[in-house]
Parts: sequence; structure tokens; C-alpha cells
Amino acid sequence: MSTMTLTQVHLVDSDLTKENPKSSLKSVDVIIENGTISHIVAAGEGQQLNQQDPNNTVINADGALLLPGIIDLSAHFHNVASETAAAAKGGISLLCAQPNSHKSITDTPAAVNLIQQASDDAGNSHLLPLGALTQGLKGEQLANMHGLMASGCIALTNARAPIKNALVLRRIMEYAATHDTLIMLTAEDVNLSGGGKMHEGPTANRLGLTGIAEVAETTSLAQQLLLVELTGCRAHFSQLSCARSVAMIRQAQAQGLAVTADVAIANLLFTDADVDGFDSTFNVQPPLRNETDRLALLDGVNDGTLAICSNHRAHDIAAKKAPFAAAEAGMSTLDTWLPMMLTLVKNNELSLGALVNASSVLPANILGLTTAIKVGNLANMVLVNSNNEVLFTEDTLISAGKNNPVLGMPLVGEVRLTLSEGCEVFRA
Repeated sequence: MSTMTLTQVHLVDSDLTKENPKSSLKSVDVIIENGTISHIVAAGEGQQLNQQDPNNTVINADGALLLPGIIDLSAHFHNVASETAAAAKGGISLLCAQPNSHKSITDTPAAVNLIQQASDDAGNSHLLPLGALTQGLKGEQLANMHGLMASGCIALTNARAPIKNALVLRRIMEYAATHDTLIMLTAEDVNLSGGGKMHEGPTANRLGLTGIAEVAETTSLAQQLLLVELTGCRAHFSQLSCARSVAMIRQAQAQGLAVTADVAIANLLFTDADVDGFDSTFNVQPPLRNETDRLALLDGVNDGTLAICSNHRAHDIAAKKAPFAAAEAGMSTLDTWLPMMLTLVKNNELSLGALVNASSVLPANILGLTTAIKVGNLANMVLVNSNNEVLFTEDTLISAGKNNPVLGMPLVGEVRLTLSEGCEVFRA
């Protein structure tokens, strides 16, 4: 029998409802046997329970935080081994792989099996495949939605690729409603965004860059919400970027629609002002909005309306060295995602309870999973020294993408241990 005892941990004991997203801490020992949580006892009692087991691994946490498994709802990448290792080091237990990840588009059961096998071979944080809503992500013909879900996809999405028209989207939603399939949508009217590269506003005007107005998101979101109301499907809206979108999600939930939403970590930390100097690191989709939008998105996380995703996109140096307008969009964030969130907590912009809710509890509920730290559950958890300062450089990143916005920036949150599906995948 393999046993691990975590002693002197500060377990986040949370009442994480939308109305009360608060948490308190209690000092406990957690015992894990063969990947399953077997005991949660008062601090100091764990070693006594397992002192006779010669295979008992004891880790003295010395007051570090023990958080339930962090779940990333959206990551794009091609190298499964490096990116799942980066996720493990970053404290992520489970991550959803967008259908344009890995070697081929995940629009067939064979492609699902390929990415599942790559995840198993890597042995790092566990991948949850997202299947394509349309064939080849072209937005025209429906993919084999039933076959993709049967082969192991956790949900279906078209990533940020546009769906041809509202009729195709309606057919997708009708099928999803019939089979109770979760679909993930992004809100963008590509005709209104017009190939823009950043938020439409004073910074874009000064830099001479084509802007993307907020209405490109809100118009699309309004149409999609009306179709959700018509069809009765379950829909998750990925990577919202503006204040009005948060209000629209709140209203839809108040009306009883089965909708949820998330925001990318970049939109909680940065604004369009960071693009000043044509820094292509901040060329992302959806674009970074203004400070009013950033604060509204934080409010949405703090009140339980929004989950947080990494929106990770690993790019090579050449893809980001091009002029801003020609550079590939995206940030590499898996290594640093949890410290980025904990830094928001340190800055009093995010509560610890809201962080756990937005990165673990809410994503688990959305996907129909269980990551709670309770006796009998598989161990999905992260042990993190939340007060320790960490400094990331290109050399310390595991991700193949070095296009990370916080290199050289002091953060807090040193990950000590990550467990995924009962397996230890990272230990500092």
C-alpha cells in the first residue's frame, strides 16, 4: 500500500456559494492511501495513524495552503508532454485541451484517443479533451458530437473559430439539449471585430492599431443567450472580456438559463494600457480591455459569477517577435497561473475563497467532476506556500512557450506539491 501523509496543512474550509464566496482555514493532516483521501484529522494526528506503514511518505507542510484540485477550462498547445508538465509545476491538477491542441483537430474519436494516449504517456497533469463542435472547426458542418462525447470528451467547443451563422449554432444547441451535452462558446462577432488587434480605445488610437469594440463581444453574446433560451441547452461562455458581458451572464442566470462563464487570467491582471510600446506579449484574444472592464471582471469572480481559465497559448520566439499587428495572439501562462491568481489575493483584489471557487469548485461543477478534499475522493490537490515570493524567468519555465507576461515580475505562491487523479505529478 502506498501512503502519503501531509501534516500541518492549512486546508481551505469553504462555503463557496455565489451568495457567500468566503473561506476560512483550519490546520489538519491529510492522509492519502493508494491515491484516495482516507483520513482528514487534526494537525499532528496523521503520523500517529500511519507510523507503522513503512511505505508512508510524510510531507511536513508547515502551514502551507492545501487547495482542492485546480482545473483549467481552456488551454491551447501542441506539445502535450511539456505543457502538462508546466501545468503540474503550476499547481494545476486537470486541464481542458482545446480541440486545436496536439497534432490534429479533435473532431473524431480517433483524435480524442490520440490526445488521451499522449496525456497518459506524459504522466503529468491529466488532460480533459474538448471535442470540436464542427468538422475541422470550420463552423459549417456539425462534428460527430455523440461519438466525441462517447470517446471521452468532457465538453464540445469550436475554440475561437467562428460558427458560420445562427442557424448552424441553433442546430448545435438543439442537438446538445437533446443529449444533455455541455457546449463551450466564445462570444465574438467577427464582422464587428474586423480583424482588430486590441481593445478599441485611446491606446489603440494613439498606437495606430485597429481596435476591437466591446460590441463585437456583447452582440454575439446576446444572440447566443437568446438561442440558449430557445433551445434549453447547457452552455459555458469562455473568456469574457468586458463589464457588460458579466452583467448579461448575471441576468441570464437570474432568469434560470443553464449558463456559466469564465474569464482569462490576463484580463484580470492587465489592461489595454499594457500594450503601450507595441509589446506583442499583450497581443491576446479576447483583447485586454480598460480598467473599468478589469474591475468588473474581478467583481464577477468575487461574487461567483465567473470562473477563471488560463487561456494558455504557447508560441515560439519567432511568432511573438513580429510587429504587434502581425504577431500571433496568446500568452503562455500554465507555469504561473496559480501565482498570478494568488498575487491578486495578496493585492486584495480577489478573496481566497473566490480564487478556490473560480479555479476549482465552479469548474468542477461546470464539468460534472469532484475535486473536493473529502474522505473517499481521489486526491486532486495542490500544496502551495501562498506567502513565498516567486520570480519566473525563461529558464525556469517548463512550457515550450516563453511568451509569458510576468517574467521578472515578483509574484507570490510557491507550488510544493501537485496531485492529479490520485497521482503525484509534481513535487518541489
